[in-house]
Amino acid sequence: MLFEKEIKEAEEKLYKKEYYVSNMTAPNNDLYEIYDRDGNVAINYLSVAQLIQLSNMI
Repeated sequence: MLFEKEIKEAEEKLYKKEYYVSNMTAPNNDLYEIYDRDGNVAINYLSVAQLIQLSNMI
């Protein structure tokens, strides 16, 4: 999978801040959602690049 290592690192960084990453379903299965610890969607429709940038900013 393309960018698998980078996605995993971003997930780990966000998890440490109590955010969880989920891959969206078809037709948007190349995009990601971020959830807070209560299961609320914090942000969605993120590309891989945006996911990585967000994890570096938080």
